[in-house]
Amino acid sequence: MTPREAIEAAELAEAETAYRRQLALEMYQAGQRAGFQAGYRQADADQAAAWARITRPVTHGISHAELEERRWGPGGRARFAEPRPGDFPGRGARPHPEPETGQEMEAG
Repeated sequence: MTPREAIEAAELAEAETAYRRQLALEMYQAGQRAGFQAGYRQADADQAAAWARITRPVTHGISHAELEERRWGPGGRARFAEPRPGDFPGRGARPHPEPETGQEMEAG
């Protein structure tokens, strides 16, 4: 092998290495794009399935009034902030005396 042939062989090997690196980079990027696209498609499908489960009560006959009562409790939005049975009365609250049973109120 002459020195010129050795230089050409080295240049060819260098060109082949550069080509393979570029090819590997492009293949990696194409695979990454395909993976991202598959992941987004799966996320969209998962979100659509979750949304279908969430909205099923509304789409299957539950009335707006029942949904509002579930959301705000008895009395709806207007009475949401009112005390309810079992609420903490506060530290300084005194228990209210229970009405005595058996006693009738007199009409005046």
